[in-house]
Amino acid sequence: MGDLLRLTRTDWLDAPDELERLAEGGVTTPDGFVAGAVACGLKESGSLDIGVLRSTRYAHSALVDTSSALPSESVIHTRTLDRARLQAVVVNAGNANAQTGPQGIADAAAIGAAAADALDIDPGIVAVCSTGVIGRRFEIGMVTTGAADAGRAVSRSGGTAFSEAICTTDREPKTAAWRLRLPSGEYAIGAAAKGAGMISPGMATMLAYVTTDAPIEARTLQPIVRDAAAESFNRISVDGQMSPSDTLMVMANGEGPGLIGDEAEIFARALRAVCRWLALMIVRDGEGAEHVVRLVVHGAQDAAEAETVARAIGNSPLIKAAVYGRDPNWGRVTQAVGAALAGAARPPVVSLSFDGLSPDDPGIDEVMAREEYEMHVGLGRGAASAELFFCDLTHAYVSINSDYTT
Repeated sequence: MGDLLRLTRTDWLDAPDELERLAEGGVTTPDGFVAGAVACGLKESGSLDIGVLRSTRYAHSALVDTSSALPSESVIHTRTLDRARLQAVVVNAGNANAQTGPQGIADAAAIGAAAADALDIDPGIVAVCSTGVIGRRFEIGMVTTGAADAGRAVSRSGGTAFSEAICTTDREPKTAAWRLRLPSGEYAIGAAAKGAGMISPGMATMLAYVTTDAPIEARTLQPIVRDAAAESFNRISVDGQMSPSDTLMVMANGEGPGLIGDEAEIFARALRAVCRWLALMIVRDGEGAEHVVRLVVHGAQDAAEAETVARAIGNSPLIKAAVYGRDPNWGRVTQAVGAALAGAARPPVVSLSFDGLSPDDPGIDEVMAREEYEMHVGLGRGAASAELFFCDLTHAYVSINSDYTT
């Protein structure tokens, strides 16, 4: 890995003391998980573009996906499966299989069936995810052949290939592993995600996969995963655009009694920290991004107002350009706040700081040169608050997206 996958503000993760990040590893670090990937021709570069991840022993699973009114056909297909008993996922990059109609749904089913046949398992327990260009049909024979080849290629050493295959405009794969120490034993958590553009969560605008050998039952896992997404992937924005392909999938294949009480609570905090790390890596890898900002809006009348203002600030191209230019332009912040609260009977009393410094503090230039810093915006209207992580808007973002399909 290069320098991208670095986070100095580890306090942003709010990880439990029992969780330790390992020096290396990924989705196949936990016992009982295998993965593989091949290049089937979806990416013009000829690089890996379809991967399979599988649990070799029975796993409890949980899944949350996009809230877009126009989900991809791969998402529509996967929604027909039982999200509590998924044992594998096949993921392709280069084609989102979105806005492809009934044939796209049939294509997704065929891809899942091809991977399932290679794995010798029921296609009803294989999720299908797709990412890439919207509105283009698959050359289905090419992709089903790739899915089968990737299924036959799975191994304990295939986690890195899987994390590379799911990338599109990502500068680097986002993958890591952790050790969780609980009274009942030590467990591993592995993760891989992709995402750099079209990021503005309405669940999780990206693809992310988390594996663990901890014994978590499905009825406990699903609400934990839903809450983890709400406090991680739903707290990020790169460009204010929602993908039709969003998916977060977690598989837990630990054997023995399920975690209960304090252990389940510690696991929930650990999973949230892992998801927050992945989410922050997505923001750090925002197309062309150079800075990551943790925005905290406080003093709102209620949670909805805090959220509205946070989104208005974090998605403002004026503010994002100012962050890129290291310009503490407080007028752009007040403009965004005023627009977000248009029509309010009582105007806000706005306060603003960057890592604790006011915009006119002599040390502000050093703060805004940091790769990571906090922006706190007070409204003086109540006690509610909201958190959002966002990145800057650079020349590179325009270049990447103007050349995406041409």
